[in-house]
Amino acid sequence: MKVYWSPRAKLSFDDLVLFLEKKWEAKVISKLFIEIEVTLKVISENPYLFPVISQKKQIRKCLIRKRTLLFFRINEQTNSIELILFVDGRRNPLKFRF
Repeated sequence: MKVYWSPRAKLSFDDLVLFLEKKWEAKVISKLFIEIEVTLKVISENPYLFPVISQKKQIRKCLIRKRTLLFFRINEQTNSIELILFVDGRRNPLKFRF
């Protein structure tokens, strides 16, 4: 399946990188980029591996690393995957609404 980034996913990814740049070395962030790339490949090949967290909106959750989450949705009509939001688990989850 084709993976595309929603505008919100792009913004949340940039926000995540800025957050990590303040707390971690560039080496850690580079490793995260590699892990995200691998994860996106897995999602594109087998998106149903990941649990649905919102039945109404059909949003799925993927744990990229210990504290980094990705939320996405499968669009079966277009045979694509929409990345919705990247979240650092150390942040307040109540501020992220779908």
